[in-house]
Amino acid sequence: MSAERPSATVYTSPHCSPCRQVIAFLRDRGVPVDVRDVTADAAALGELEAEGYLTTPVTRIGDRWIAGFRRSGLEAALAAAAAEPPAD
Repeated sequence: MSAERPSATVYTSPHCSPCRQVIAFLRDRGVPVDVRDVTADAAALGELEAEGYLTTPVTRIGDRWIAGFRRSGLEAALAAAAAEPPAD
C-alpha cells in the first residue's frame, strides 16, 4: 500500500453547493485538493468535456472520475488510489 495519501482534482463552478461539499469531504479526510473552476479555466473545461462531463462537480482521483457528490464513489476512488503502488 502506498504511504502517500492520494490527491484529488475537483472541477467546480461558481455557486455550486455540491462542489463545496466534495471539497470539504475530501479536505476533512486530509486529501490534498486541486480546485479547478471550469468557468475561469479553459483547459480545465476541456479536460472535463473530453471525459464526457458537462456539469460540476466532477472529481478525479487517480484514474477514476466521480460525478456529483457521491460519498461512496469518492471513498471507493480514494481506497483504490491508496492501494496503487507508488509510481517509479
